[in-house]
Amino acid sequence: MIIVGTGDGVVELALDGTVERRALPGSDVVAVSGDWAIAGGKVVNLDSGSPVDLPDGLAPRCVQALDGGRALVGTTDARIVTVGGPEGVERDAAFDTLPQRSSWTTPWGGPPDTRSLTLGPTGPVAGVHVGGVWRRDDDTWVEVVEADADNHQVTYAEDVLAVAAAVGVGVSRDGGDTWHWSDAGLHAPYCRAVAIADGWLLASASTGPATREAAVYRRPLDDPEAPFTRCGSDDGDGLPASLPYNVDTFELAAVGELVAVGTPTGDVHLSEDAGATWRTLATALPGVRCVSFAA
Repeated sequence: MIIVGTGDGVVELALDGTVERRALPGSDVVAVSGDWAIAGGKVVNLDSGSPVDLPDGLAPRCVQALDGGRALVGTTDARIVTVGGPEGVERDAAFDTLPQRSSWTTPWGGPPDTRSLTLGPTGPVAGVHVGGVWRRDDDTWVEVVEADADNHQVTYAEDVLAVAAAVGVGVSRDGGDTWHWSDAGLHAPYCRAVAIADGWLLASASTGPATREAAVYRRPLDDPEAPFTRCGSDDGDGLPASLPYNVDTFELAAVGELVAVGTPTGDVHLSEDAGATWRTLATALPGVRCVSFAA
């Protein structure tokens, strides 16, 4: 099952393209993880449909489901909040008090956000835009990617931590202690989305934030020196090889050999062989903001 967040709620798609369920109509859904979504500017539990109010005027930007019905929420002002547990809504005090946060910023001069979250080998990993990538070791947060990389998404699968950034794609096999960075084969190094699918690393790349030249790429996960190769084709069937807009953070997702790409024009493209071949699963949805696979 593919969970698609759109400009008009959540659409659950079977692998044959059948719409299994719709939820949260009228809400702009920008992130989904497990039973949690960010919809209409709120953190919402998909099972109950109930929103959770965040403290201190914080607005959600990303979500990572946890065990026990809980979730981590990344917010404006680069904060992290836990929701859904017996403690209720709880801010991460250790992340709040990082001394480096005074230097975090954005290209336009505004306050930073916690843009993406994943669960790494030692616990949560947070990507701050723009403030680096941080790994939690017990109660301590450790910077594993510097802010200058301008990271856009972090993900962890198959014992690999991967980051899409403005300087290419970074891969770490030791939880972020060491990295290999590459933009080999990409038509441009600016990357906004990253996923891992059955031994393959996939990423979106473009010429910049306001691009008219973007594409999805892949390379073998176990060969960091291999160049990325472009996914899709321009024959009108499946994922286009060239796109006039960014495939943004959360618009690329993978589990096993399955890979999904959502587009702001309302298409969902699916690969069942880790990005080698593609078919179009859905069209004319009300603007895809994010894709995720059901657990």
